[in-house]
Amino acid sequence: MAVLMRRMINSENINDKYVERAIKKRYWVYSAQNDVNNPDGLLKHVHRVLKRIGYEKTTNESDWNLLWSHDYPFRVLYPNLHSLKPNQKVNHYPGAGFVTNKVDLATTESKYIPKAFKLPQNKEDFLKYAAENEGALFLEKHNQHRGVYLKNVSEINLAGGESFVQEYVQRPFLVDGHKFDIGVYVVLTSVNPLRAYWYKGDVLFRYCPAKYYPFDPKDLDKYVIRDDYLPTWEVPSLSHPYTALGFSMRDAFDIYAKTKGKDPTQMWREIQNAIAELFVKKEHHIVETLKSYPSTENFFELMRFDLVVDEDLKVYLLEANMSPNLSSAHYPPNQLLYEQVLYNLFGLVGIADHIQENSLGDSAAQNMVSSQKNIAVWGEICTTTCRDNCHMNLICELCRPCLSARLRSVFLKAHKEFLHKGDFRRLFPPPMKANATLKEEDLKHLNKPNRLQYLWYQGKCNVDITWCT
Repeated sequence: MAVLMRRMINSENINDKYVERAIKKRYWVYSAQNDVNNPDGLLKHVHRVLKRIGYEKTTNESDWNLLWSHDYPFRVLYPNLHSLKPNQKVNHYPGAGFVTNKVDLATTESKYIPKAFKLPQNKEDFLKYAAENEGALFLEKHNQHRGVYLKNVSEINLAGGESFVQEYVQRPFLVDGHKFDIGVYVVLTSVNPLRAYWYKGDVLFRYCPAKYYPFDPKDLDKYVIRDDYLPTWEVPSLSHPYTALGFSMRDAFDIYAKTKGKDPTQMWREIQNAIAELFVKKEHHIVETLKSYPSTENFFELMRFDLVVDEDLKVYLLEANMSPNLSSAHYPPNQLLYEQVLYNLFGLVGIADHIQENSLGDSAAQNMVSSQKNIAVWGEICTTTCRDNCHMNLICELCRPCLSARLRSVFLKAHKEFLHKGDFRRLFPPPMKANATLKEEDLKHLNKPNRLQYLWYQGKCNVDITWCT
């Protein structure tokens, strides 16, 4: 009996040491203006989800694994973030402001973005466009605050600084008479090559509290989404599918749209295309900014893209929000959405990693998750055309003897993301079809790392259709 008791005690000690090791992952939070350390405050759900997956809160003075910053951290905290360890992650990308800056986004040339002009710099171009489009209305916006005002051309201050005007999307699709916007959660996990994902588990629908018609530009509640928006569960036609039947906000909208003779399938495709196109256009800015950092592997970015649709469900991209609101204090039912987004995010980017911290340098432990056999593609071409020549075509550069160390690391990380993506789906590279015929001109708009990554995903898709989307 004494021997048995000693064994039980030793076993408990071993388990205690294991548990102690398992909870050693640490995070800290930062904001210059907000109380983000309060566990019941602005970042309540960030704290809760991290605690649930085994993280403990600490400070910058400790050996930490994750920095969650509510602000863009790379100016104030640059000395701390310049030389990060391989096991340290930051929830922002240097240079991501080129995507989220209001005026930079609005003035990007895209069929998905309503035409916009900086004032007073582009005054003449604006006046010419307004003259050519007599029925157009314009929203006057400011880059540094949330003021939005619908005005005729004659009412706009053309000499004002720090502002821009953007064409207003008229004849919006309405739900029970209410205008709305669509908030899609997106994660950037890599640049050069570019990888981004969108959260398909749900999206944030926000409805204007006042009905759109009869329209009155002086009543902002008819056409501007503000903090006191009308939530899905208070929109009569959506309340039953959302509350009584338990569907998501997205599902409830789709059900309503179909009752009005609309098919939202193409709308969702166009939403994905709009966001992916913007990332492709802005990626080079982030790549350039990252040149100041020794490693590009420590960063990820959660954003919320806000879009609207017209009466034909045509998609328009309006904003990309850095550090999107994740507080359910104003709308408690949003807790589930925010916590599921965070939980799936932490799995995707490796924060909720089941491999113990002390195994990071263990190649066998890493290979257990993702190894060479998991990233090998284009077997027939690699064993024939590319067997003795790595430069016959781009696909040859994906064959193991020709694969660069950096690309090997990129694809191993992409494979891990595939395994742990949860309810996220790939946004870029875009969905593809198995054994599709690829022409060189199809990829010419991409830089070489992105062309190679596209071909790698196509190779995976050819043998496993779950890799196609």
